[in-house]
Amino acid sequence: MRALVIDGNSLIYRCYYASLKQLEYYKNNNLQPVNALKLMMLIVLKIISNQSYDYALVAFDASKKTLRHQELEEYKAGRKPMPQELVTQLPLINEAINAMGIQTLSIDQIEADDIIGGFCKIMNNENIEVDIYSSDKDMLQLINEKTNVYMFKTGVSDVLKVTAGNIKEVFNNLEPHQVVDFKGISGDSSDNLVGVKGIGPITASKLILEYGNLENIYDNLDKLSENIKKKFIENKDHAFLCKKLSTIDTTILNDYAILNFINKGVDKQKILNIINKYHFNGFNNYL
Repeated sequence: MRALVIDGNSLIYRCYYASLKQLEYYKNNNLQPVNALKLMMLIVLKIISNQSYDYALVAFDASKKTLRHQELEEYKAGRKPMPQELVTQLPLINEAINAMGIQTLSIDQIEADDIIGGFCKIMNNENIEVDIYSSDKDMLQLINEKTNVYMFKTGVSDVLKVTAGNIKEVFNNLEPHQVVDFKGISGDSSDNLVGVKGIGPITASKLILEYGNLENIYDNLDKLSENIKKKFIENKDHAFLCKKLSTIDTTILNDYAILNFINKGVDKQKILNIINKYHFNGFNNYL
């Protein structure tokens, strides 16, 4: 058996910006923008036509403020709000995903990352393999023998499959569980997480490979050069907070039953209704 989980926010943003030129047409003709909707539908239909899934979910962020903001008020500060032309497409996107037989889920104050982590835990506990689709490198921490991550690289057409067998080649020779240690040191500008100021990805990876994790690095500060030691001492609080905020909570869906995520299959008529309503083309290979 196999399960699919898609990082909804990651995908719709990529679909929106990859098809941005189409917005002009909708504006000029005073029409509802559906550029992200069309591309999202094409991508998801392609995914489920290439691989059969028994369970499926698309996870979304519910709101801008999450539980992580209680730990760090500046978390993800500086991110621009979702464009209104994309906001208006969200109900249509949700409708289309459901018409494909796939459950959508958002939970107030909970990030899609944690929903995805909870989904993977449910599936792995039932010995079900999971394919995650996302552009967020945080997802790499979820990789194991039963969980793979398909990373959107450029746009939405270029996808890299990362598994337990090749993650070291892809991610600085590090193991999945070391992803959060890496983030703790190098930070994450997209989430406004500082990490250890002055320590870049190369040095971060080297130290993790040598000492195993962030905690062991701090237990061995006297073995580091004075310059690096000073940076770790000055940024200790940032480092451990960054690691904590980067760690996906896999317990979020503990009260959910696996039956909630059964893939019901594509309702062709509903999909055709959407295609006809918005005069989409290019769907012949998937219906």
